[in-house]
Amino acid sequence: MKLKAEWGAVRRRIEAALHPANRPDASDLARPAQDNREWVLVYRTASGFCFMYRGLPVDFEDMLDVQMWAEEMDVRTYFMGM
Repeated sequence: MKLKAEWGAVRRRIEAALHPANRPDASDLARPAQDNREWVLVYRTASGFCFMYRGLPVDFEDMLDVQMWAEEMDVRTYFMGM
């Protein structure tokens, strides 16, 4: 009998961990989360990529460099003319 009671406690713990009481409903998932990050328009040039950030031109040769810079500066990129 003691083993049965212990399994019941394990089952309740697993159920509580995997099925939280305050689950989001479908209406919360349909609405996108608000993102207040600044937008940066990136466009392709003959030698790489270019965009304006706070009034200054920024040039990169590779797409990977643009993506890394955007993550570090916490901005959203919008690619034009690709």
